Amino acid sequence: MTRQRLSLYEAAGQAMLRAAVHTTEPAMPPWPTRTAPVEEWRAWLSTVWSDTGFRHTVSQASPHLVDQVQAIIDGRTPKVRRMRRAALSTARYAIRYARRSTPYGLFAGVAPLGFAQTTSVHIGDKHQAVTRPEPTGLEEMLSNWESDAARMADAEVCVNTLIQQRDQHIHVPSEGDAEFRLALNPALRLVLDLARSPIGYSQLSDKLAAEFPAVSDTARHHLLGELLRVRLLRSSLRAPATVADPTDVLPPTARAQAAGLRTACDLRLDADVRLPEQVLTEVETAATLLARLVTHPTGTPTWQRWIERFTELYGENTMVPVDVATDPDRGVGFPAGFLTASEPPRPMSRRDRLLLELAGTAAAEGSRTVALTGAMIEELEAAAGDKPHDLAPHLELATQVHASSIPALNRGDFRLRVLTVSRSAGSMTGRFWHLLPGTEAAYANLPTVDPEAELAQLSFHAGRVPADLLTRAPQALPRVVSVGEFRRPDANVLFPRDLSVTVADGRPQLVETSTGKPLELLAPTAINFLWNNYTPPMARFLGEISRATSPQVTWFDWGAAWALPFTPALTYRRTILTDARWKISSRILPVRTAPLQQWADQLHAWRARFRVPEQVLLAEDDQHLTLDLTRDVDLDLLRAHLDASPVGIATLHDAPPLDADGWIGGRAHSIVVPLARRS
Repeated sequence: MTRQRLSLYEAAGQAMLRAAVHTTEPAMPPWPTRTAPVEEWRAWLSTVWSDTGFRHTVSQASPHLVDQVQAIIDGRTPKVRRMRRAALSTARYAIRYARRSTPYGLFAGVAPLGFAQTTSVHIGDKHQAVTRPEPTGLEEMLSNWESDAARMADAEVCVNTLIQQRDQHIHVPSEGDAEFRLALNPALRLVLDLARSPIGYSQLSDKLAAEFPAVSDTARHHLLGELLRVRLLRSSLRAPATVADPTDVLPPTARAQAAGLRTACDLRLDADVRLPEQVLTEVETAATLLARLVTHPTGTPTWQRWIERFTELYGENTMVPVDVATDPDRGVGFPAGFLTASEPPRPMSRRDRLLLELAGTAAAEGSRTVALTGAMIEELEAAAGDKPHDLAPHLELATQVHASSIPALNRGDFRLRVLTVSRSAGSMTGRFWHLLPGTEAAYANLPTVDPEAELAQLSFHAGRVPADLLTRAPQALPRVVSVGEFRRPDANVLFPRDLSVTVADGRPQLVETSTGKPLELLAPTAINFLWNNYTPPMARFLGEISRATSPQVTWFDWGAAWALPFTPALTYRRTILTDARWKISSRILPVRTAPLQQWADQLHAWRARFRVPEQVLLAEDDQHLTLDLTRDVDLDLLRAHLDASPVGIATLHDAPPLDADGWIGGRAHSIVVPLARRS
């Protein structure tokens, strides 16, 4: 069947299957009550832990939990409270083991996905695990090396390009959104001058000795060690983010030491799966629909305000160096929310009113689903305000394919459920390019907002060490813009100091200062830029600015209706654009010390009033945990989530039908499709 439906987007690059390795949970005995003796908790954990495959999978993901459980089984942990906490963590992993497709350690992995005339599915058991040092352990090891002058003798160092000078002090980004503040003394001035480009550690030390002969060797090496510790200097031991395995740049002795560290694992599945082309047609249609239903067709208010301030200060068609434009004293600074999370109040819009009416009507009629019509889409599209000047040039769509069997899928009896939408191609797939060598090559041909712009790859370290591997992706484009990394000068490497910003016809552009050539940056990282303590503000700024006035395509945004206790599922043709969603507050349930049965009775009374099904998905950050609200263990997991929530609210989504994964042998799965604007 050929694809004929009109759409604004088409597939671009390698589609990816994400799937769980296992299809069944480990056997779980009846869940003990809160007042159960230690023997019952120990027996429960012993039974679940007897599943060798499950135990091995959890061991790779959480050695700390393994130690806790083993201590309980061995009788070395007598406290019931600790046992219950360990059992709850184990239960979460047990559900994830067979019910969640997000790649994670040995739980789930990835494989290339193709499209053909008919469905074909082969999933074997020869999965390939690729390991790299776990970032926290590697960070500790590298920090120890950098504090040892003898080990650093053959290394090089350079100044971190993320530092800022204000009021005779140097401000250096640290973990999360913290920073170090260093007085700008003569020694520091010399280091900043000498290490602007990479310089040998020994050479830098010798030049400091020549300039400050009264300073001892010990004090000099202590200074350089401190500058490395606070990240003012970056060393050649720190691989840039375009190096998939950070140990590849280490000298042999350091690499041998890193080989003994705990590892993080990525899994390439032994899978060959092809879906019918009508599924791809539905994916392209869903992307088109989400692009038409964006909340901000001409860019977010935050970026619009920044553009206005920039234009007031500099006018249009004026090139301003990036470091000046983002300096709050010399220029405009970063857009609101880049340095500290903020959510300015938003006035009620016409779009909000339409969606509140739609959700309220569905609730009053007892409908869990609203089927969007062409007229409804046009009305919502018009209510968002100004028509977009252009389309987002590329994005990625993650979805699930619901079909009870392969024959059903082949005859078109399927549903497509949208999971999430990324800001650009490569956002969800990029961190797995090292598992699928060569797939990154297709991203060199992605379109740009400005047809004259060159697409370059943004490379940066995560703002938090544990997330380091999420920003690592092989180089897919000829040129790289490097932020906050150790990089040697190269014709194909640009730094923030090489870039400027200008505004033309109300649209901001990133340009190479020396040539005036416009640039647009591809950031193949799974980190959400809105998590401001995970992404350096400069990296986010460079990654977003070229698309600041383009539609911000995301999953469907309910706007003000997010505050409602219920919003219905929205469907269009065979696509579930967004699930039915409920919010429950702990204040309507018994206190945390009440017996589970009393708590469950109140929960089920709420379920009856709001027509909540037995199978739901508990939203945990950007992940979902499948819960069966008829099982005690799942109820206690929900209760623990509510107890831990700072606002005492849990968000539940309608779960897929029990036979939704029938076409793939009951295996939890999702597919990610890179999409590009049609020419």
